Formats: sequence, C-alpha cells, structure tokens
Amino acid sequence: MPPRRAADPTMDDTVRLARPPRKSRAKPLLIGAAALLALLILAIAGWLALRPTPYPLAGETTIFRHVSPHFTVFRFRDDPLILVVDCPDLHAQGLMFDRVAALIEKADAPKNRVLSEAAFHARLAAAKLTIGSYYYGDDYPAHALREFFRLAAAEHLALNPEETHLRAIAQRSGFLRPGANGAVISIPQAGPSHRVSLRARAVILRHELSHGAYFTIPAYHRYVHHFYNTVMTPQEQQAFQSFLVRQGYDPGYHGLIVNETLAYLIFTRDREFFRASAVGLPRATITTLRRKFVAHMPDIWLKPLATAPLPTER
Repeated sequence: MPPRRAADPTMDDTVRLARPPRKSRAKPLLIGAAALLALLILAIAGWLALRPTPYPLAGETTIFRHVSPHFTVFRFRDDPLILVVDCPDLHAQGLMFDRVAALIEKADAPKNRVLSEAAFHARLAAAKLTIGSYYYGDDYPAHALREFFRLAAAEHLALNPEETHLRAIAQRSGFLRPGANGAVISIPQAGPSHRVSLRARAVILRHELSHGAYFTIPAYHRYVHHFYNTVMTPQEQQAFQSFLVRQGYDPGYHGLIVNETLAYLIFTRDREFFRASAVGLPRATITTLRRKFVAHMPDIWLKPLATAPLPTER
C-alpha cells in the first residue's frame, strides 16, 4: 500500500465543506432555444394564416372546360395577377358582382356610394333587367374592389353572402392592401339551364381576359389608349361610345369607354355579342382597325388571343 502522507501542521481539524459544483449553463441554454423555436413556429404559423394564399394556376382552355356547381377561383396562368371567378350561373355571378358594376360602370348609378339592395332592385326593375342579365361577365381592378368595400363599410351597408365571398377572395389575394395591383374577372357556367352556350362562355372569357391585361400590364394599358387616341378617328370613337352608352356604360368614365371599345373590337369576334352594324360602321372599317391593332400590339401573352380560335369543346 502507498505510504501515508505526513500530517500538515498548518491544517486544523475543521471540517471543510466541498466547493459546491458549478451550475451547468446547458439547461438554461436549451430552455432558451426551445422558447425561441416555439416563438418562431408561432410566427411562421401566423404569417401563413395571414398571407395571401394563391389560388391554382390555370390557362384559358382549362378554365373554359371547368365544370362546377360552386364558385371556383383560378389565377390565370399567363398573368397570375388576374383572378378568374368561375360562377355557378348568371344569377350567382350577378349576386356577387352587380352592385360593384353599378358603382364602377353604370351611368345611372351613383359613384360615391353603394346602392342598397332595395335601391338596386328598383333600378333593375326600371331597366327591365334581372340580376342575371345585368352583365354576362365582369372585370374590376383591385382598386375598384377596394373602393366598393370601403364605401360599403363606411355606410354600414350589409353585404350579401356572395359579396362577402368576393371580399374574402380579394383579401386572400392581397388585393385589398393599399396600392395592390391585380384584377378580378368572372365568367358564368355554360349549359341549357344556365342560358349560356359553350361558345358564349368562350367569348365572355376571352373578352374578360383582355380587360384583365388592361388592368395589370401597364404597356398594354398605354397601347390601348394610344391606339384609341391616335389611330381611331373621332367618328369611330363616337360610334363605339354610342354603342356602349346604349348598354348602360358610363360615358363620363373615359378609361372604361376606351377599355371596352378595344375589348369589343379585338376580342369579341362573335356576332351574338358584337358586329360592325351594332356600332354603325362598315365591316371593312372594323377589319382594318383589327389588323392595325394586332400588328403593333406589345409582345405579351394576350397577343396570340387576338387571332386564335376560341376553345369551343369540353
């Protein structure tokens, strides 16, 4: 066995307590990391809940062929800033969009307030129209939707369920944020019970997509106004304005008249919806205007649709 250590005279018999062990910092660090992770998870969950959730992308043919008894929303594949609301029928479409149309487009409705349900129905009756025949398709930029919902809230005006759904669509897409760019267009389902043929659905979709491009693509917006102001004669402009006013469009909204003029002239090539005689112009004039417009269009996704055949089969 090893020898004993000699006694140290400087040591007394006082019992020395062992130095307490140093506290480990690992446990607090782990707790702190766990708390930070929990906060991060909560932050991500909150962001996911609040951020605009994208709707599925789809092209013109896919949207045209879609069949559903419910409202369905697509982002247009070639321009995701355009939302396409596929409505169950004309009546459902009207319930969602007609009062927006009255505020933004109709000449006989106030522009500083949203019509009440009673006042709107009175105007429908006076015009011998129904909710389903007010419009066959709709198109509105994000700022127009913001104005509609702002005015409705300021007036404490109750929204119907379809308008509430539209507000949710716009909010989910971020269109209600100040300055947000985007457009919402709509089309009705086709079928004998819907009073819309397959060809009419295709025509409406093509027409409304052109409006969507006008709202979301600045270069196309500028081109439309340039063509209207410099290529079309005053007589041709007046012919289209008269045609649109007869349909109830507000002539005081110049951008609306320009936008609709080119949508009918270029993207509504169907005699059921538009013909040269409807505007009192020779067919040759319409053909020449179309040719000139397409020849100098910006090279965007809309250009091929100016001449492409319509999708006509599901």
